[in-house]
Parts: sequence; C-alpha cells; structure tokens
Amino acid sequence: METYQEFLNRINSFEQDFDLSKKNFEPNPAVLVKIDEQNHFKSFYGDTAVFVLSPEEQEFFNSYTDLLYKKAPECFAERLHSETFHMTLHDLSNSPFESKVSEKMKQNEIQLRNMNFPKIQIFMKFNAVFNMNHTALCIGLFPADDAEYQKLMQLYELVNQVHVLPYPLTPHVTLAYYNRNGFPADSGKKLNQIVSELNQHPHDVLLETSRLFYQHFTDMREYRNIFCLEK
Repeated sequence: METYQEFLNRINSFEQDFDLSKKNFEPNPAVLVKIDEQNHFKSFYGDTAVFVLSPEEQEFFNSYTDLLYKKAPECFAERLHSETFHMTLHDLSNSPFESKVSEKMKQNEIQLRNMNFPKIQIFMKFNAVFNMNHTALCIGLFPADDAEYQKLMQLYELVNQVHVLPYPLTPHVTLAYYNRNGFPADSGKKLNQIVSELNQHPHDVLLETSRLFYQHFTDMREYRNIFCLEK
C-alpha cells in the first residue's frame, strides 16, 4: 500500500496539470464502450462499492455541472443525474454484456454481505477538477491527513479481499463524460477557463459509512443501492 505522501504525490502529478487547449481533444476509446453515437449512455453492467454523497454535496457539485453544460455543452455526453453523484471506494465488475458479469456480481454480493465494515467518518479535501484518463471530467479528493487516509484504506482493503484491482485508488467524483467525438482546441481552451473558475470554489466532502453502499449499475448514470456496507 502507498504511504500517504506517495498517494499525494501520485494524484497531484496528474490532477494539478489541466490543459486541453493544445490540440483537438480525442477521448479515450473506453468512452465508446459507454457512450453511443448520439452521446447517450449505452447499457453497461456491473457492481461497485461507493460513498453516496449527501444531498447538500450533490447539490453543490451539480452547480459545477450547470456551469459546464451552460458554457461548454459541446465537450460532453449526456448529463449525469446529480442524485447519483458518488465517490467510488472500489470498482468490482463491469461489462457491456450483463451475462458476462452476472455470476461474479452474485459472488461479490454474497462475500460483501458476510463482511463487517466499521462505522467510520472520513474527511476529504478538494484537490482539483481534473481530466480522468481522457474519459471524464472529475473532482479529485484526498484524505485530509494520514489518519484519514488510513481509515479510507482500511475500508478499501476490505473490499479488495473480494476483488483485487491492478491499479491504486484515485478518489474522485465524476462530473461529466466527454463527447465521444471529442472537441476542437478552441472548446478545450474554453474548458480550461471553466475549470480554472471551478477550482476557485473548492468544496470538501465528508464520507460516512452510513452512506457506503454496494451498488449495481446498468449504465453510467443509472445506479441502484443494494445494501449499506455499514453493519
């Protein structure tokens, strides 16, 4: 596991450097799996463990998306539902084909139902609005100090017993998926200015295990709570 400082160094290496104005923007090919030709969400199935944000936090971050879709709608796909805004603790399974993940999802659910998750609160600080692997515009978050980091990783390692991930945790809230066709450099320049404006209005987040849910999803804006992981 990364130390707290290693974690901070890693996320700051890409979250603090935002510039999409140098050339025409081309999204990650992974976007094409989730977004159709009309920039609507395709069926995409799986399960995950997430912290659902409080209604107040969802409303605040929805003001970010209001600005994005008002000033640069051409940069993005169909808008996400604000009531599904969340911070993913741990990815589990996903596929464009439900049949390929249904059995794994059943196994994940059984294992998680039999695990004991402690009652915890974690204070997360706002880092920056950033470009997540050319797939989506996201809010980067980080635990306020090493003690908060250890609490977050305690929960992460519990879920990691169910499904081991080949990549480290990057805490974030997804604001918007990019237009599957990309956008010109002029729009990227405009988006730079919007992101700079949003970063002037940071908003910290309190994570609570009372809002830590095992969820199923059927596309990237349709999530359903199955049960709360806190016992």
